[in-house]
Amino acid sequence: MRVYLEYLTGRLAAAGGRIVLRTVSSLTDLAAEAPLIVNCAGLGAGELTGDDLVRPIRGQHVIVDNPGLEEFFIEAPFTPAWAAYWPYPEHVVLGGTQSTDNTSTEPDPEIGEQILRRCIEVEPRLHRARVRGHQVGLRPARPAVRLEVEQIGAARCVHNYGHGGSGVTLSWGSAHTAAALLLDE
Repeated sequence: MRVYLEYLTGRLAAAGGRIVLRTVSSLTDLAAEAPLIVNCAGLGAGELTGDDLVRPIRGQHVIVDNPGLEEFFIEAPFTPAWAAYWPYPEHVVLGGTQSTDNTSTEPDPEIGEQILRRCIEVEPRLHRARVRGHQVGLRPARPAVRLEVEQIGAARCVHNYGHGGSGVTLSWGSAHTAAALLLDE
């Protein structure tokens, strides 16, 4: 994600955009400052909008040295735990898990061992790969993605959140739709 986010922020800067970090406690307050708003607040969207359908889904990955893998693998359908790996030149990301309403961001060593075992069953070359670390993230999910327009005072607000573990996969399509809704196209 770090590389992808750097790419996206670079595109934004090249287009003349900038990122301003600050706390937003109300879309109504923000609407007084901006005529167009895109709400991509992730887990924070629940509190920001009063949407009690937003739930955290905890995921854990194990990062290992790359033993020569060049192709990714993902077991489907998704259950609470599955085998998956995504190789990069120097490392491989092993997954995965999904645990609804679990907000712990601390790696669970037992879950890490289970991820390793599942992935080694699929790809034996991972058996000797040195573990570099663990990653834990909370994915914002809801029963259906919220991608819709809401008028807040004089501002047009497009809500775009709740993608769960498919956020990156759906990001370009959702962004295109959100931009069209924002501009009323």
